[in-house]
Amino acid sequence: MSGANELDPEIAAADTLDLERFGPAPVHLPGNPAAARAEQERRRAPWNVGGPVMAQTRDMTLDFVGRSVAARLYVPEGAGDGLVLYLHGGGWVIGSLATHDRLTRMLAHMSGLRFLGLGYRKAPEHPYPAAIEDALDAWDWMHAHAAELGARRFAVAGDSAGANIAAAMTMTLCGGSGRPIPDAFASLYGVFDSNLDSVSYLMRGDGRYGLSRASMATFWELYCPDAAQRRGFSLSPARAPEGYLAALKHPLLIAAGLDPLRDDSRRMRDVLIAAGVETAYVEYPRANHGFCHLSSVSASARAALAQTADHLKRSLAGN
Repeated sequence: MSGANELDPEIAAADTLDLERFGPAPVHLPGNPAAARAEQERRRAPWNVGGPVMAQTRDMTLDFVGRSVAARLYVPEGAGDGLVLYLHGGGWVIGSLATHDRLTRMLAHMSGLRFLGLGYRKAPEHPYPAAIEDALDAWDWMHAHAAELGARRFAVAGDSAGANIAAAMTMTLCGGSGRPIPDAFASLYGVFDSNLDSVSYLMRGDGRYGLSRASMATFWELYCPDAAQRRGFSLSPARAPEGYLAALKHPLLIAAGLDPLRDDSRRMRDVLIAAGVETAYVEYPRANHGFCHLSSVSASARAALAQTADHLKRSLAGN
């Protein structure tokens, strides 16, 4: 690889270290979701060591009708009154509060905002729309407990499939329920369309850079088996009507140039701008999917997280 097709040296070194520690990563998602979850937990653990210390980190159980969902509250030193609901990635199937702990702590520390990470229900045990329902209930819970959480302004953010859930949740809120809409939205390499035939999928989806097109096809099948249903905007937010796109206030889209999902963020940027939504877009051309987990070794990861944190802080300060 060379030029635009070459991974950032720090990210490449991290991938080499990961290979030395654990052996080759699976190019395709294992057929057993439980095994896939355990594998990701194992591989992500070293990258969650260290990082900023919070004034308070509190594991919680949110009780909703008929179910309970795990959550983790992050309160940095000198936290203001902004609270961000954070939805982790993992193709709606894998990922957890633990796999995204350092990433969320970094965002909380850099922004000075409180973060609530949500351990939403996963597919295939809980397919679409379970994750969105959990996000909506957590959003309502945050507002109902705003005083005790020290929160007055609210935003939503997520990475990969978590950004998909965050967008779908926000668009659902604007559908006439009368519930408050997030004051800001931030995405790290989000999933915004079920189309697997974009240029970036076809050029970057063979697994050389981590995430593969085959894995995304499996994630989609487990999350929503009905291919026709996936074209709806609660699954493919980039296909939403203008009125729903306008619900995404102060959106920031971070993309990775070597990510099969790169064109999802580009398309989302384009449809938001066409709908009259002022949109911040930043692309890291030599980064791959998931690079923001490497903040302990990657300047690009730290820069992307700092941009996200600053955007959320500034956006909430204006509300």
